Amino acid sequence: VRHALQLPHGRLSDSQAEMVLAVAEFPSLVKIAIQDLNFSEDPMPLLLDRKATERANWVRRFPAPEDSGYLLFSGVDSAEKKSVVQLIRIADGHLMARWSPDWVAINDKTSNKKWVKKGGLSNFRAFHPLLLDSGDIIFTTGSALVRQAPCSSKPGFVVDQIMHHSVELDENGSAIWVPSVVQNGLTENPYLNGKIRDDSLAHVTVDGQVLENLSFSRILTDNGLQALLLGHSGFVFGADAIHLNQISVAKLDSRYWLRGDLLVSARNLSTLFLYRPSTGRIIWHQTGPWMNQHSVEFVDDHRISIFNNNVVSPFPKDVAFVTQGDTNRVMVYDFKTQQISQPFSALIADARPLSVTEGRARLLPDGGLFLEDTNDGRDMRFTSDHLLWSRVNDYDDKRIGMVTWSRYLTSAEASEPLRALAALQCQTGKVGHR
Repeated sequence: VRHALQLPHGRLSDSQAEMVLAVAEFPSLVKIAIQDLNFSEDPMPLLLDRKATERANWVRRFPAPEDSGYLLFSGVDSAEKKSVVQLIRIADGHLMARWSPDWVAINDKTSNKKWVKKGGLSNFRAFHPLLLDSGDIIFTTGSALVRQAPCSSKPGFVVDQIMHHSVELDENGSAIWVPSVVQNGLTENPYLNGKIRDDSLAHVTVDGQVLENLSFSRILTDNGLQALLLGHSGFVFGADAIHLNQISVAKLDSRYWLRGDLLVSARNLSTLFLYRPSTGRIIWHQTGPWMNQHSVEFVDDHRISIFNNNVVSPFPKDVAFVTQGDTNRVMVYDFKTQQISQPFSALIADARPLSVTEGRARLLPDGGLFLEDTNDGRDMRFTSDHLLWSRVNDYDDKRIGMVTWSRYLTSAEASEPLRALAALQCQTGKVGHR
């Protein structure tokens, strides 16, 4: 395989290289085929063994009358036996709206790509659903971008390009930024061009029109940072060398960024970037102390937050942490002081989130924290001094359903979509209590 991935292909001809790669890919194709032949109605790839996952310190405390916000939940639903999206009022657990994607229709509109296979019907997930004022949602599947209305299971659109991880509105609210992949980032070097997965920044209208798709390897080289990508002995052809997992948008000018600047997380580089699309310049970047991080967010006019997975990825959780017994962490970087703090460290240590490959965190306007321990199927909300609620996505008494980048919405953030949803006949009588 190493020879097949090189250019030229070592001791192999082009046809021999293609054959070697096809053989190497065969086990993963068999796995997908077996999942599609699942004889159970349950979505087995999206279910976690409860005994192996749950730990003694876990708390189940939901709903929470003290919380006026909403959970835009994405994950496996035991009633529908598939991934769905739900808007849940946290105060009483009332289900305000449900989006039930027709995964067969989405699958039919999705193709396999060079770097990403679309997978089987039993493992589709709705990543990081964005709730629009109209009541529609937009989410990624890892291999496509989907818009879904609340009154139809059929997708409003499917953008059949690799779109993965986060979905965030731009500064004008008429388009989104989402991580993607391009094929032509390093065209001047035939040894590199097309031989590495080149993650990118895709700017897409809320109607599904791709405005631009910016190669991140090109952005790095144009800013003199190619050493981050290529200048280390661990680099290999074909690798997921960058792995963008979050693009957050500055909505206001500040001393440290301008409206429309992008805060970008590259997990496999353990590096954050502040990128200015208007000039093509990286105006700030820092590698660590976070490791394989997710979910970077603007907090105010001088601080950002980071869900620090704090792991050697993709090791299993029992050996992923450099220090035995460690956990995920939430860090706050202050541009004003250039200092890092961990304001919820004691609470997080008690909750013990152990997500190796995913995870979400948002510092809330009231000073609290929303945290998703994605790999373990639970969402949590903290005040400054205690755990307010914890919701485990229990599928049955033996299994926990996966969750997929849920969001916390304040009452103000949910108000306009709620008005639109209330006006829809399809939602009348279809909400209830969980």
